[in-house]
Amino acid sequence: MYLARLFLNPAERNVRFDVANPEGLHKTVMRLFPKDTGPEARKAHAVLHRLDEGSGGQIMLLVQSLSKPDAASLPPRYLIDLSQDPELAFSGITDNPSIRNVDEERKAIRAGDRLLFRLKANTTRKIGTKSGPDGKRVHGQRVPVRGDDARLDWLRRHANVAGFAFADVRVRELQARGREVRLAGVLFDGVLEVKDPLLFRHAVETGIGPAKAFGFGLLSLSRAQKE
Repeated sequence: MYLARLFLNPAERNVRFDVANPEGLHKTVMRLFPKDTGPEARKAHAVLHRLDEGSGGQIMLLVQSLSKPDAASLPPRYLIDLSQDPELAFSGITDNPSIRNVDEERKAIRAGDRLLFRLKANTTRKIGTKSGPDGKRVHGQRVPVRGDDARLDWLRRHANVAGFAFADVRVRELQARGREVRLAGVLFDGVLEVKDPLLFRHAVETGIGPAKAFGFGLLSLSRAQKE
């Protein structure tokens, strides 16, 4: 499994378009991978991505994938020249993109580990799901989950399935992007404890919640300092 960090060029028209359009960003992210994997290319390469804002307001794109991404396929000037950004130039960052293999890190995760995490989630639920006259299940409408308590309940349900529990979580509602995709973006930041390493690693690799193609579901991790 690979994790790539790319700093984008806000002066580039393609970047501005993608930042405002989840569909456009999804198409650009998939340019990083071979095109011969059929209509389920995102699942074939296990691609998850998320836009973050750097400490100096930089646009940072995180991409997790089973296949190693190839940034040479991105539009010209899509990535920022590190020497042109004072914050990045003095931060010690030398590679853009930065791509690393995280297999050993993930294999080292054990029950009881406490990890800092960030999750951008599409906190929605379905209503009106029922069985049709022919016995087939008819999916209902997906609606947003409102209120921090309800969003934490949403996260708790997914955490139970994913083999972890959480504490000290901050919840921040995000502005919806795009006209055609119904999104209810929420950013969760906090500390989690791993309960079942196998379930947890599977959740990290496959993502949490719906709308993964549009920048949701990537669970970022960092080792928490021991008390």
